[in-house]
Amino acid sequence: MMLLPRVNMINRKFSLLVLPLLLLLASWHGAIAQEQKPATGLAPIRQYIATGWDTLTRSMTDCASVVDPKMKVHPVLYLPAGFLVPPAVEKLHADCNVEIQHLPKPIKQLGEIDTNAIHPHGLLYLENKYVVPGGRFNEMYGWDSYFIILGLLRDGRTDLARGMVENFFFEIEN
Repeated sequence: MMLLPRVNMINRKFSLLVLPLLLLLASWHGAIAQEQKPATGLAPIRQYIATGWDTLTRSMTDCASVVDPKMKVHPVLYLPAGFLVPPAVEKLHADCNVEIQHLPKPIKQLGEIDTNAIHPHGLLYLENKYVVPGGRFNEMYGWDSYFIILGLLRDGRTDLARGMVENFFFEIEN
């Protein structure tokens, strides 16, 4: 029976020596882990968004914006009926082998033209740069664009936001 208290005493002394060493080691490991820990909060997200605007920006003067990887035909860019072909679009035609066509008539209200009858499918011409909702898209969409514009304004990208609003007016007027 005498052996038990002695073992207990040795365990206690060992614990008193080892415990501070383990705490010291744990705090040192925690300090290293904290140094290697990625930035927290909104900063990394804001940085990702700020750099993403340029990646998702499209322009009718850029071949990559007009060539649609989802389509297996030559790209087609549609201009409003009677709209003069801008020099940048002529250059796009020459540089990127983009077919330029005009819509059959001015559109005054929704449903006036059966879009299923327009072949081949293509993009509508927009005068200004715009941001798409994801990397696979080349089109500007209304609902997505509303929220994109809010984000651009929040990030101080007013020129790009203004261009998108002007594109909407262009679509309405033409």
